[in-house]
Amino acid sequence: MHAILRPIFFLCLCFLTASCGITSKSRLQQLPTALPPASYPKTHWLPTMEQAITFDKNAVYASLPLLWSALQEQLGKTIQANEQSQALQQLAHAAVDKNSVNEKQFQAAVVRDENTISLTATLDATILFEPYFEHMASGTTFNGVPVDAFGMSENSFDQLHKQMEIHRYRDDDHFIIGLLPTDRKQQVLIYKTDKKYPTFAAMYADLQEEIQHGRADMTIPDRLWRYSWTPYDRVVIPRVALGVQGEYPQLSGSVLHNGNEQLTLASVQHKVAFLLNETGTKLAVEMNMGVDMDGLPRGGPKPKNMVLDKPFYIIVKKRNDHISPYLVLWINNTELLDIE
Repeated sequence: MHAILRPIFFLCLCFLTASCGITSKSRLQQLPTALPPASYPKTHWLPTMEQAITFDKNAVYASLPLLWSALQEQLGKTIQANEQSQALQQLAHAAVDKNSVNEKQFQAAVVRDENTISLTATLDATILFEPYFEHMASGTTFNGVPVDAFGMSENSFDQLHKQMEIHRYRDDDHFIIGLLPTDRKQQVLIYKTDKKYPTFAAMYADLQEEIQHGRADMTIPDRLWRYSWTPYDRVVIPRVALGVQGEYPQLSGSVLHNGNEQLTLASVQHKVAFLLNETGTKLAVEMNMGVDMDGLPRGGPKPKNMVLDKPFYIIVKKRNDHISPYLVLWINNTELLDIE
């Protein structure tokens, strides 16, 4: 039998239902049809947080290193990536916290067929927003292009302001906010900045440092207004939708060593479906690997206008996980947005 290592990586992350708006609930719940990566020429799919970001494209990271952790648990810690397989080396040494999900959320099983081993791992987590965020019916743009969006305005302030945290606020173009689900152990962070990071790992480290600066800011009376919501504040987040099925070419042909055995990674296939709108999130990641054993300013509060009309990051994580989130997106263009 030819040497084949064939993982399938499936991610489904959905923000499910509608708020007050003209879009139907069923449409918001419908995942996009999976298309080949060529259908998303302006989006880059990253196997690890350490993979370089292409600044003129969107970028998506979706927990692929958990696959390596599961493979180690099933085949033993002796399994190693060949030194010449750079992308696989990055996957093997990626900073990932297996405790970011619990035993019920992440499970793995090994099935042998003659000299082939198949590894299937499933990550399943659900986040809900109650009440739902407001659907922004019109007047929202991203890089000048009209897009559908959700968030909070004066109309929904009373209902929604306790459902968001301000972690860092410099001005309307530099901020970090957290969307609070019913399960407070989870976090959805939105980060708008003009900084250009070489990797998601560098971005995540800086994001945590910015959050620490925000905590220090909160102790200064003249800056408290930055971290308190007022009825005049506005938050606008574009809806996101993507569906892709394809391969990670960076990993194809890589070599694995398991003791005296040499294994070949022929391809890594993935399927990713993601919706972000008003209501919540369901994450389900399935990976299948087959191995051939060959304060207030003067004059009163200043309204904050947090509109994501320029590139921004989406980070989905456990609140106490400071090592790695399980999903990160860099939204640089409208390819993944819900265009009006």
